[in-house]
Amino acid sequence: MNKGYVTLIGFLLFLIGAVSLILGLVGLNLNFLGFLKSFSPIFSLLFKIVLLVTGLLVMYISKGGLNDDE
Repeated sequence: MNKGYVTLIGFLLFLIGAVSLILGLVGLNLNFLGFLKSFSPIFSLLFKIVLLVTGLLVMYISKGGLNDDE
């Protein structure tokens, strides 16, 4: 897969996680993440944090962060 597309996917994951965390602070939520309201608030928070961290990791790896070449 093209590195640009992978970076875009990582950025979207990060953006969705960050926006959902910020909106959660004021009592709002994204419509397509509404299924998280049926779970406990801790699980919802952890899911949003995992989205955020996964997005960062995908962007880092797509930019060549884990090369074994020396």
